[in-house]
Amino acid sequence: MTAGSVLVDGAWWRTETGADVVNPADTDQVVGRVEWATPGLVEQSGAAAAQAFGAWRRTSAGERAALLLRIADRLDHQREPLARLAVAEQGKTLPEALGEVDRGAATFRYFAGQALDPTGDLLAPIKPGALSYAQRVPLGPIAVITPFNFPILVPCWKLAPALAFGDTVVWKPSEATSLTAAALAQVLVDAGLPPGCVNLVPGGADIGAAVVALPQLRGVTFTGSTAVGRTIQRALAGRSVAAQLELGGKNPAVVLADAPAEATAASILKGIASGTGQRCTALSRALVPRQRHDELVEALSVAADQWRMGDGLDPGSMAGPLTTASARARIDASIAEARARGGSAITAGTVTSDRPGWWTHPTIVTGLAATDPLAVTELFGPVLVVLPHDGLDHAVELANATPFGLNAAVYTGDLAAAMAAIDRIEAGMVQVNADAGVAAHVPFIGVGDSGFGPPEQGPWAREFFTRAKAVNIHPGGQG
Repeated sequence: MTAGSVLVDGAWWRTETGADVVNPADTDQVVGRVEWATPGLVEQSGAAAAQAFGAWRRTSAGERAALLLRIADRLDHQREPLARLAVAEQGKTLPEALGEVDRGAATFRYFAGQALDPTGDLLAPIKPGALSYAQRVPLGPIAVITPFNFPILVPCWKLAPALAFGDTVVWKPSEATSLTAAALAQVLVDAGLPPGCVNLVPGGADIGAAVVALPQLRGVTFTGSTAVGRTIQRALAGRSVAAQLELGGKNPAVVLADAPAEATAASILKGIASGTGQRCTALSRALVPRQRHDELVEALSVAADQWRMGDGLDPGSMAGPLTTASARARIDASIAEARARGGSAITAGTVTSDRPGWWTHPTIVTGLAATDPLAVTELFGPVLVVLPHDGLDHAVELANATPFGLNAAVYTGDLAAAMAAIDRIEAGMVQVNADAGVAAHVPFIGVGDSGFGPPEQGPWAREFFTRAKAVNIHPGGQG
């Protein structure tokens, strides 16, 4: 355990404000206590990141890569305790949390390699005898703002490229998973992270706003709701600060006429119920052929009925509870409102725990219009709206009928139809016969209300975490 919750300039700080953290799967259990940063500590974190940037950007790529590899090794070493803490604080299952640690370590190893990759291009000389090239250089101090749903993996997605490319960080994690954030930050410290290179400042919206307002920042990378992302955009207006925003989604599963009912329903159900629906890539709209509507709703109902919700440490649990009480209240109210507007809701699955927690069931809603609020608004819970379509053209029209554009899935054995759907669906990522696909080397992209700025992951990450510099050298002063 750390000596505090706030890490600034390599030191752990204790503060007088904070909150007890309860287990979402057993709200009678207090997991620990998190301390919130103060405005003064936020100011110190910005100064520390700026001070550390001068030395870190001049650290050789080999040394930066070596640090990232040590961090990956430390993640391997701390795999079990870090995952168990995430289960207790966030509510997810242990296999999912272990997978987060594994993918986080893989991300650090991937970007250790990226640190050693070429950083620019040799260009045709601007004049005879000159040397012209373009290179990528570190952006500078960056604010990293991360969500509660993937408290290990998403920070790794942002911290690894920032450190690999020579940037320093002020990190504001979600209030709901700040204990896990502190444990992850301790892993970085134990791996030999120089003071000031990553500063952790947990807290609420006021601390987030103070972080975004830091004058030392050269970039903000944020994952979270579209509403908060737009607030960050407005706060950055008129400032020379780059933004990378990964926002919400209302993701369609486009089912074409030839898709097998049972396998398709199982994949879609997994796409909405895994992680208790608390994923921006969750498949929350099933667009099904009108003539197969009842068949596919039945198959979805059967798949949902087999879903088991329970304590994340229970090997039989397929998903845990929602992370917060407010999330359950919002989802319950949304389903009730949809029923009042004429929708039919099939709630299925079994809660295997008898302890008090923020439990909810996978729910399939039918009978709504394509413009119904539940069909176009992100809910961030395990609620699937089923809408009928009249063929590929209509299905694509429905798929594109929201302002979001993050993830989409197409279910068919017809390659031509799949390729036509891929071409026309307005989403940053499209899956065929699967609900999602994420890896360190694959770009994570949102369009419309789902994203802004350069993609995360893969070689594309360099576009945000560095900036371009053009250089012309004229030997002998012949310029």
